[in-house]
Amino acid sequence: MHLNDPAPVTGSGFDDTARPLNDLAPDDTPRFEIVDGKVMLRGSVSRSSGCQTWPRRTICPQTGARDMEPQLFGPYGMLYSYASIHVSATRAVPYTLGYVDFPDGLRVLLPVHSADALAGTLPCDVLVELHVENDAVVAIPLPGGEQAGQATRATQGAQA
Repeated sequence: MHLNDPAPVTGSGFDDTARPLNDLAPDDTPRFEIVDGKVMLRGSVSRSSGCQTWPRRTICPQTGARDMEPQLFGPYGMLYSYASIHVSATRAVPYTLGYVDFPDGLRVLLPVHSADALAGTLPCDVLVELHVENDAVVAIPLPGGEQAGQATRATQGAQA
């Protein structure tokens, strides 16, 4: 197809290879595991690009390489940002979702269980620990996690 060719009639320009690509690893195992009593995310990392993902994938989302290997992430991360949701048609409210950064560079969106988050008084850059509740992974801010987060960010800034 060239730039000046007329647009194909709906469905006529695609063959069977245009179906959505199933790049998630088979979903026959939990998305987490317990190691020495700590919750770890079961993700993957690309051998060629270093791209990290959670949940596990079979294909690198950056390069398309089929070289993803299993990788565990956690049990601690840094709360990057969060939002409390007060209106939902599908879920009991209120609840909080937050982005958690892990030391190797992975960032994931997880439920955050904290009364401070619901009240809007939880600062960002707080150390969180992964827990499992109702068979789902959640992030829980640690007591004193604010000071740990500030120290971690200062160390990362000094290394840059």
